[in-house]
Amino acid sequence: MKRIISLFLLLATLLMALAACAEGDASQQNTDTAAEESTEPAQLDAIPEDLKYNGEEIVILSRAKQGWTQDEIAVPELNSEPVNDAIFNRNITVFDRLNVSIVSAPIEDPDEYKPITEIESIVKAGSSDYDLVASACYTTMPSVLKGTFYDLTELEYLDLSRDYWMQSYNELISYGQSQYTATGMIALSTYRFAFVTMFNKNLFDNKNVPYLYDAVSSGEWTLDYQASLAADFYQDLNGNGRHDEADLFGFISCPGLSTDPYWSSCNMPILEKNDAGEYVWVLDIGHVSDVVDKLLILFYDCGGTYLYKEETSNTEQDEIRRMFAEGHSAMTTLRLIAVEQPDVRDMEQMYGIVPMPKFDEDQEDYGTLMHDQFTVFCVPVSAAKDKLEMIGATLEVMASESQRTVKPAYYEIALKRKYMSDPIAWEMLDLTFDRMITDAGVVYGLSLNFPHHTLRTIVNGKKNNASSKFASVAKSCKRSLIKLQGKLEKLEE
Repeated sequence: MKRIISLFLLLATLLMALAACAEGDASQQNTDTAAEESTEPAQLDAIPEDLKYNGEEIVILSRAKQGWTQDEIAVPELNSEPVNDAIFNRNITVFDRLNVSIVSAPIEDPDEYKPITEIESIVKAGSSDYDLVASACYTTMPSVLKGTFYDLTELEYLDLSRDYWMQSYNELISYGQSQYTATGMIALSTYRFAFVTMFNKNLFDNKNVPYLYDAVSSGEWTLDYQASLAADFYQDLNGNGRHDEADLFGFISCPGLSTDPYWSSCNMPILEKNDAGEYVWVLDIGHVSDVVDKLLILFYDCGGTYLYKEETSNTEQDEIRRMFAEGHSAMTTLRLIAVEQPDVRDMEQMYGIVPMPKFDEDQEDYGTLMHDQFTVFCVPVSAAKDKLEMIGATLEVMASESQRTVKPAYYEIALKRKYMSDPIAWEMLDLTFDRMITDAGVVYGLSLNFPHHTLRTIVNGKKNNASSKFASVAKSCKRSLIKLQGKLEKLEE
């Protein structure tokens, strides 16, 4: 009997050990599988692994505006900053994969027209000095119409249908079977130049007002709601009875550049494509007038707004950012690039970020305008024909590697963890970029006499004459649109 019991105990022990081993193997297998599933893919594109060139160079003409785009194409060295190092390593990867060196030819001038002036001169001379151009969208589009750039759809190895190329932009800007510019995560400015609302958490805490996250989530984040908040925050700190920079405001903005994002946030499309793929004027002037009514209340009548006015739009943005960073306002409208600037990075008070407010609660979605300064890539028609295949492959690898490594470095590490410490703000960022909107009426602004600037003029004039102003603009724009489409059709021939 003792022997039977002993054998039984031994058998039970063995069974338990086997079960533990099996469980351990399963656990290890699950761990291995999870690790395998989370492993970053070696590449996102379909470029053949054996595609190699002869150590040639791809020279990219670009604008290198300090604090804006100076690091989009190349950086001089590693410096332990996540975005800088991701850009540096992306270009190393391009070399490793294609045996091609990226050479940056930056124009260090604040004038965003300079790269286009330069490339038009180069093309006219028939020079092949530059293989690619990276320039501001709105300055580039008139040059597209002049025939300065090559049809990107004809480049071998360039696959614009991939998600690392911005598909909403492709749909907007392609015409017929052709497309002359492209953008996506290859250009950090597609994120940096998105308009957002920033708010001062400390000031909201002092007033015992819920953070804007709640209003965004409930759909109550509207122009009316922002105007009511702005009024509640105002304090005449120096007691002089006047609105000046020493006071505390609910909202700081400007009647110029900072009116642009309302085109997208209040759902006011200017141009759309019809079934034939042609651009048509679709602006609802009545809706624009209703938006203007709300903007005039927010900007002038709520009693809690400070408007900064200066000769240039960029100076306005710098001053608005400075005042917000110094704690003079509970809310402000800025491009996302503001969070990278020293005055915001060094703020003693905490801030949050949400999308721009909607027109009203009935509007379904929040919309984010990409400022027309975002960078687009194009190939000059004077580029050497025997390099076109290599140019296409280089563009594709730059774009896919930017999606694979630069985007996480910028979006997940720099934006979410370095510049912000609030997980809810991270969710707001995701919401902001879920619906990034471009409009042909904005990106072709130079060729259409900037129809969207009319909103700036109206708001600056403090009077709602939107109906008459935009009726006149519509006539002019429609005439210009006929010429614009004629030029695009000629390029198709």
